[in-house]
Amino acid sequence: MEQKRSTFLRLVGVIVGLTLLISLIVIIVGMVYHWNKPVQFSNGFFAAGAIVIVIGTFSVTGGLEQRANFPILYAESAGQASISERTQRMMADINQRYGMMTLLMGVGALLIGISIAVNKLL
Repeated sequence: MEQKRSTFLRLVGVIVGLTLLISLIVIIVGMVYHWNKPVQFSNGFFAAGAIVIVIGTFSVTGGLEQRANFPILYAESAGQASISERTQRMMADINQRYGMMTLLMGVGALLIGISIAVNKLL
């Protein structure tokens, strides 16, 4: 239970950190292009959130093509690994892809939330 909590807190920390980094980039782009209205910043945060969500979605869909590719599956079966070792490796790859999707979906949702907050509050 303690390990799940620390993993969750680490994930939340990475999501918040990445959101802050992307927010800083959006603010710098806004300063460079002289955005004066809150709507322009809101649109920038929304666009950044949408881009991050699309990248997260593509991280999973690209893995589906790899898992269904016969030459890759055959190459993995040609080694000395047992079926359980290959399955563990495949599951680790799948977990990594879905973990990246979860991370990027969280960051995108926070950026869109910031977009809504900027539009409503300012």
